[in-house]
Amino acid sequence: MPAPRKDSDRYRSMAHYFGALIRDLRDSYEARVGERLTMAELASRAGYSASVIGQIERGEALPETGKRVRALDDALRADGQLTLLWPVVQRLGNHPINDLAAATNRITRGYRENGTCALTGGDDMERRHLLQLASLGLLAQSPIFNTGEHVRQMLERSLGVPSGGSEDHWEAVCADHLRALLNQPPRQALDDLVVDLALLYQQMSVAPADQITRLQRIAAWMSQMHANLLTRLGEYGQALRWWRTARQAADASQDIDMRVWVRGSEAVFGLYSPRSLDSVLTLARSAQSLATERLTPGLLQAVSAEAQTLAVMGKNQEACDSVQRLHDLVERAQLKGRFGWSGDQAFFVSSWVHSFGGDSEAAREARDSTFAQSPCYQNATNVRLHEAISVARSGGHNEALQLVTQVLTDLDPAYRSRMITHTARRVLDTVPLDKRAALPDYRTALNTPIPT
Repeated sequence: MPAPRKDSDRYRSMAHYFGALIRDLRDSYEARVGERLTMAELASRAGYSASVIGQIERGEALPETGKRVRALDDALRADGQLTLLWPVVQRLGNHPINDLAAATNRITRGYRENGTCALTGGDDMERRHLLQLASLGLLAQSPIFNTGEHVRQMLERSLGVPSGGSEDHWEAVCADHLRALLNQPPRQALDDLVVDLALLYQQMSVAPADQITRLQRIAAWMSQMHANLLTRLGEYGQALRWWRTARQAADASQDIDMRVWVRGSEAVFGLYSPRSLDSVLTLARSAQSLATERLTPGLLQAVSAEAQTLAVMGKNQEACDSVQRLHDLVERAQLKGRFGWSGDQAFFVSSWVHSFGGDSEAAREARDSTFAQSPCYQNATNVRLHEAISVARSGGHNEALQLVTQVLTDLDPAYRSRMITHTARRVLDTVPLDKRAALPDYRTALNTPIPT
C-alpha cells in the first residue's frame, strides 16, 4: 500500500483524510446503492449547503458535531465508518499527517524501550488517539483494531521481534490470502488482507532501497487481491482505486508477469462491475499487448476476459475463437498454480461462452469439466448460473429463473458475492418480459443482503 504523498492536499491532515473518505463514499454511492448522489443532494440530506460539503470533502472544514457526522453517515449509507472515525478526527483533525506519524513512532518506541508512553506535551486522551493511529491507524481500518492487531504488533516490538519479513515470507502470505479469497466469505478474507497490507506498508516505509522493488511486486499482488475482494463485495468505487494502486505498484516493480497479471485480472473482474463491455474489452486487449508473446498467467486472464466479453456482446464466433486460443495457450503454458491460475479456469470460460452462445451441449461438457477440476465455490456456483443462461437460451425461461432461485437459496448469504449475483442478473437479461412468471421468488433470492 503506497504511503500518502507528503505534498498531497488530499492527505495533509486527518481532516483531509476524513474529507476524502466522504468524497469516496459519495463517488461510490451509485455502485453501492443503485442511484446517483450529487453533492447538492448529500448537502440537503445532511442539513448543509453544497458549498460547505465541498469544504468538508476538501479537508478545509469539519462537521460541527457528532450529530452532523451521523447525518452524513446515514446519508452516505456508510454503515458507521464516519462515526467510528470521528472521535480521532475531532481530536486530531488539523494535525499534519507527518507529525502524527512521528508521534506514533515515539509512542511505540517508548513501549518498546521502557514500557511507557514516550510522548510528552499531550494529555491522556491525545495519547490514546495517537496510539490508535499507530500501525497504520492513520487509515483507521477497523480490522486492525477489532482483532487487536495493533496490540499484537506492539507486543512483538516489545519482544524485539523485527517487523516485516523476507520476500519468501510475503510470497507465502500472498498464497495464504489467495486460498482465503477462494474459500472464505469475501468480507472475512478482506478483513484479514487489510491487516497484512498494513504490515507491508510499514515494512516498505523503512525498507532499504535494494528491497523496495521486490516489496512493490508483493504490494501489487496484494492490492490486486484487495480489488478482487472489493468487487466481490460490490464496493466498485473503492475497487477501481485499488486496481489503479495495483497497476502502479506492478509498474514500479518492473515485473512484466505481475504487470500483465494485474491488468488481465482487472479485465476479468470488470465483467462483474458497472464498467461497459467496450471498456472491459479494451482492458483485456491492452493486457495482451503488454504480454506480447510471453506466456504468463496474466495473458490467460486477458484472453479469458476477451472471450467472455465477446460472448455477452453476442459476437459468438469471435468468442469461440478466443476460447480456442485460450485452451491452446493453457496447453502450451503449463502455468497451473502461478498467481492462483487453476486448471478449471479455461473450462469455466468455455461454459460462459457456450452458454451465452446457445451451444447447450458444449456448455454442459464445459460445466462438467469445471466441476471435475474441484473448483472454488465461486466457479462452482457460477457455472450453475451458466446452466440457467443456457436453459433460458433454449426456451426454458421460468425453469431458468427457478434454477437461479435454487442456486442462490442453497448458498450461505456470507458467500453470496456480487460476482455471483451479477451473473444471476445476466440470466434475467435472457428472459423476455412476458416469460417471467417465476420473477418474484427470483427477486427475493437475488436481493438477500450479504452479511457485513
